[in-house]
This record gives sequence, C-alpha cells and structure tokens, in this order.
Amino acid sequence: MDVDITDEEYVIQRAKHAFTISPLKAKAWMITAKTLYPNNFGVQFEAYFIEKNAGHVKEAARCFSDLIGKFQQQPELLKEIEKVTTALRAESDTNDTEKQFLCEMFKHISSDVQHKLLLCTADNCEDTMEHCRLLLLLLQRFPTAISSNGPRLVDTLISAEKHSEDGHMPTNAYRKLLVGELLPLLAHDNIIVDLSPKMLFKLLNKSIEFYLCYLGLPQTSLQESEGKMDDPWKKLFAIVEFIGNQLGWEPGLINFRNNWSKEAYWQKILNYHQTNNDEKPLLFCISIFFMLCLHDYSSSLNPESSPGQIPTTFVLVEAFNDKNLPNPVAETKGKKRKSDGEYTQPHITVENPKFKTMHNNFLMCLNCWDLINSSEILQREFPKLSANLKLDTWISNFLIDYAIYKGKYEDALTGLQQIFEPMAQLSKFIRIASVLYITKNYGSSFDAISSAIPLLPSNNLRSLSSLLITGGTQRHLHYLPLSRFSVLQYLVKILLRSIWDNLEKMNYSELSIGNIFALVQLDWPQEEELIPPLIEHIKQNGSFHYPLFQNYLVNVDILEELTYLWTQGGQITLDILPHLGSQRRIGTRGADKGAKEEIKQCIKRQIARSNENLDELLENFITLERYHIKKCLV
Repeated sequence: MDVDITDEEYVIQRAKHAFTISPLKAKAWMITAKTLYPNNFGVQFEAYFIEKNAGHVKEAARCFSDLIGKFQQQPELLKEIEKVTTALRAESDTNDTEKQFLCEMFKHISSDVQHKLLLCTADNCEDTMEHCRLLLLLLQRFPTAISSNGPRLVDTLISAEKHSEDGHMPTNAYRKLLVGELLPLLAHDNIIVDLSPKMLFKLLNKSIEFYLCYLGLPQTSLQESEGKMDDPWKKLFAIVEFIGNQLGWEPGLINFRNNWSKEAYWQKILNYHQTNNDEKPLLFCISIFFMLCLHDYSSSLNPESSPGQIPTTFVLVEAFNDKNLPNPVAETKGKKRKSDGEYTQPHITVENPKFKTMHNNFLMCLNCWDLINSSEILQREFPKLSANLKLDTWISNFLIDYAIYKGKYEDALTGLQQIFEPMAQLSKFIRIASVLYITKNYGSSFDAISSAIPLLPSNNLRSLSSLLITGGTQRHLHYLPLSRFSVLQYLVKILLRSIWDNLEKMNYSELSIGNIFALVQLDWPQEEELIPPLIEHIKQNGSFHYPLFQNYLVNVDILEELTYLWTQGGQITLDILPHLGSQRRIGTRGADKGAKEEIKQCIKRQIARSNENLDELLENFITLERYHIKKCLV
C-alpha cells in the first residue's frame, strides 16, 4: 500500500528496520540522514535513540549534546532530559540499567553542555520543589556555580517553605533541602558566598530548629519517608562553623573537628565567657552544646537494648544513706551553695558501670545551665532563643532532675505535676514519692507510691540493687532502672523508712512494727539491722498484736525471732490469730493449750510460705492494706 511520507521519515524507517537486523547498517542510514537533514529534530533524535539502545555511551552523549544545542524546547527531548536529571539524583540506584546508562552518558557530555542542561531544565520547571532540586543538582555538579546561584536558591527555598502547607513543621521538605543539602554546599572550602548577617542568623536558627526537631521527634514523616539521617550533630556543627566563620566568630569556639570532646569544649566556653564581651556567639554555642548534652543525657537514660532484651529506662531519685556504713566516697568539701539553707553536692550512684555516662552527661548539662543563669545577658536572651526554637520539651525533664539535685523540692514537684504523658506516669509518681519522702511528707508520699504500684512493669527480672543505701551522711541520689523489682524495692524502702521515722514519734505502735516486719522481707537481709530494736520494743512492752500476720509475714528469720520471744526469750503475749481478738491474748503461762497450738500451727504455715514471690506479696500489701499503712504515717 502506497503511503505518502517525507524523505526524512523514509530514512528514519529504514534505519529502524535495519537496527533489528544489523546495528551497523542502521548506523550507516542515520549518518546519512544526519548529514542530509542536520536541522530535522526527528532525524537527530532517532540517531540518539539508536546509539542509546545499542549501549554506545560516547556516541549517545555526542548526539544528546547536539540535540540540546539545537532543539531544547522539543517535548520529546524535554522528557529525555527529565530522565537524565532523575537518574543523576538517584545515581546510587545500581539496579536500574537505564539510569546507569544515562548517568554514564552525562559524564561524557562537555561541562558547558552539562551546566546548560541543568540550568535550563531548572529555569523551565514549573514545580517549585523540582526547580529547587534541579538547581541543587547543578550546584552539586558545578561548585563554581555556588557563588552566583547559591544565594538565589536560599531565597527560593525560604520563600517556598513559608508558603507551603507544612511550612510550620521544622522538618518540612524545603527545610531539609536548605539545611541538609544546600548549606553544606555553601560551606564548601574556597567558595565565597555573599549572605547578609541577618540572613546568616536566620539560617542558623532554621538549622538548629531543624536538627533539634529531627532528633527530638524520632517518628516524624521526614524520617519515615527518607530514612535515618547519619550523625545529625556533626552536620549541625558544620553549619555552625560555616556561619560562625561568615560572621567572624572566634575560630576556637566554633571548631568541633579537632580534638573534640565535651570536657575540652566546655573549657573553651568558660575561657570565652571570661575573656570576651560579645555574648552572641556564646549564646548560640552554649545553647547548641547544652542541647547536645541534653540529648546525650536523655539517650543515656533510655539506652538502646540488644535484640531480645527488655529495654530499660532510668530515673534520678533521692536514695538513702546509713551513717553506720562505710562511706564509699569522701564527703564533698568546698562545694556548698545557698539553696534554702546549706546545700552540699550529692553523691550519685549508677546501677551498672557501663551506664556511668548518664551521670557525666547530667553534670555537663548542669554546668551549662548554671553558666546560662549566671550571666545577666544569657539569662535574658536564652529564653527568647528557647521560645523561638521550642526547646521547652527538651529542657523540662532535665529541670526536674536539676531541681532534685539542687534540693529545690518545690520546683521539682511543680515540674512533676505538669507531666501528663501516659508513658511517663510511672516515673512521675516514683519521683513525687521520692521528693515527698525526703521532705518528710510521708502520707502524701504513700499516696504517690499507691499510684505507682499499678503501673509497675510486668517483666520478671528479679534483680535487687545493693546501691540504694550508702554510708555516710552526704545526700545520695541514684539512677533507678524502671524494672519491676527495682522500682518495687525502691518504693518499699521509702515506705519502710517513712513508717520507721514516724514510729519514733509514737510511744509504742504494734501496727507500725508489724508493717515494718512485712516490708523488710523484700530486701532481706540488707534491712535486717532494723529488726533488733523492734524486737527489743516488743520485749519491753510484753506483747505483740498484728492482725495482718497471717497474710504477709513469711520471712523465716523474723518468724523465728518472734517464736523465741513467745516461747522462752521474753515470755511475751503473741496475738496473731484474728479470731481470738483482744479478749484472748495468748501468752505462755496459764495459756489456753488449744489456742497455743493454733499459734504454733499458724507459725508453721507461715514458714512453709517462705518461698512465695515477695514482689507479689508486697505489691498486695501496699495495694490492699492502705488503711493499716496510713495509720502508721499520721
């Protein structure tokens, strides 16, 4: 069938047909066509496709360069250019053979044509995000274009972020391009970028806000869609160094690369504070350093667990001391400060030496916070920066630990009462109980303990700490792991000491003594030194009546002590059978033999229960016997 076609179309058809049989013959047809019709787009484009399909990188690059020089606005060519730029942005995608070919072909295009291709594509792109990505690609490929096009892209990204739907979110896509990809390019050595001081401070604020938001919100859509960012602190430090150099800040203050350590950098901060009057660099540098220490402190309180292990969180609490025990450290001297009276730096214990970093991180945070609040200018300017960067959520938890460390218990309680997150309720009630105990508000402390008990973790790691009590009189703080046994042990110790302290105000309280007997069982024999004075009290009084005996006393040593007092030691009256009542308090001489036998059998039954789970026993005691416990705390 005769069909009217042009000469150019005829040559293209012959070339296409020949390609299926002989690529060399097809190439001969196209050389002829290109020579005869140098200005025909269809001919030139088909020549490019034949070389591309044949896998000839250099020849395809030559044809593509000719097309860009003559036919930039052709729709088919624009689509191919888009494929090239897409391939360049995903150059690490080794599974796509076409992308691999296009990237390789791009390398064989002259730099002038490469530059022209990327710039023209960016300028003709109607989508703002795509335009920014293409211009960023240009700067990545041609660092010499950074000086001229870098500031322009900064303005475009800031404007686009302002008008985007998610522009209020610090981790939006435009901010990520600006902070995560463009600014590191601008910081390239030997490149001069003309940005005003006002713009530099704006970029510094946006960078800090971006990285702190990223670090503080692990489930942001940014991370879910684009994966985890490697070493965000290192990237932020690089931006601080770049902007600080642009603003003429002291190099030592912004150099985080050489011999970097927190201790060394803290000395730089102190030296700068003592020798310089320009507080602006100090404000930003100490704020960033403070947030780094806070982030590391928070991370050390919530360390990553190995696969298969139960994750453990730690919380700072008031712990206990015993002046009769040897002091593990010398009393801190020369460290007293005024805070509602004399304040001495506390001794801090950590459950496991491998978690020692949480103590070090906390002390570094404390140093930063003290310095910020010791300078009138920093004290005035930091809250403004904090409000601008939304740092409250970062600082609030630290300030509670800070208040506990300093002995500012009213501040600690105020901060704790403002915690409403469901996952933080256990640690909230533990610390409230801790603070109320140390301020001798025993009844309210027990209320907090009662609120914490139902929230105990369900893990069965049966480990009791030996560090909750230390020797000496120095204040003692402890990083308590939020595991079932550790928390229960700590709460029981608070309750035990609350009842013990209150016992001294009473003439004789059999209920208090019985409750102490019940509580010391969990951490036996660590608390056994409390028993002899109580036994002496009972001996002097000549009787012991405890209605909860059969429910909670199962410790063999305590049961043997009481049995000895009853049978021969002090010949006391032992009232432990609820149905006997006060009318039949059974002693030894002239006793009802049947009742005496009942008591013997009762004690035997209690001894037989000595292997019961003490965590469940004490949990039930605190939960079910609120009335009997409260009576001991009035």
